[in-house]
Amino acid sequence: MTTTAGTALRRFVGVATDPQTYRNVSYLLLTFPLGLLYFTVLWGGGVAGVALLPLFLLGLPVLVGVLAVATHLADLETRLARGLLDSDVIYERPRPAEESLVEYVKRVTTDIRSYSALGYLLSKFAIGTAAFTALTTAAALSVALTFAPVLYDVPGFHYNFGVLTVESFPVALACSGAGVLVALLSLHACNLATRALDEYTKLMLGSERAE
Repeated sequence: MTTTAGTALRRFVGVATDPQTYRNVSYLLLTFPLGLLYFTVLWGGGVAGVALLPLFLLGLPVLVGVLAVATHLADLETRLARGLLDSDVIYERPRPAEESLVEYVKRVTTDIRSYSALGYLLSKFAIGTAAFTALTTAAALSVALTFAPVLYDVPGFHYNFGVLTVESFPVALACSGAGVLVALLSLHACNLATRALDEYTKLMLGSERAE
């Protein structure tokens, strides 16, 4: 029983020294700027293509271009997942150099994976916003709590956490312990989140063992 508890404790605390944890955190942090980029390029391009549809020769090429760009960005996403998450996901995108322009356009516009890639990339904006908000909030809270013993008695500075006002060293020390706990729980949550995102990527973009 003691051995099991000790093993569980080491696993819980060990998340802070596991290099994969910080690769996972990096992946989550990247989802926000990348999600914003994807949304700007793909949504903006899609809106422009639809607006230009009355001008048949302009609207359709723009929409085809949006799908083509989406396939390239989906390939980038899977490379990122393999590099940071040690995932085995691969997106097999159409390659214009291996077929004629007509064949390439036909493949891009008729392959369901082009549309799943588009949906996946657009969803990364919401995922990235949520991840960035959660990470920054957790980081700010854990740092504020952890350094309470150092900062609580700074002259002219009121150290408050909601209804709790830190006015003594024992309370500040308890807050510091809570801050460490919040940090460890946040790192575990990051690992769980990246595993879920890896499965989502495999579902939307297709998965097979990388060579």
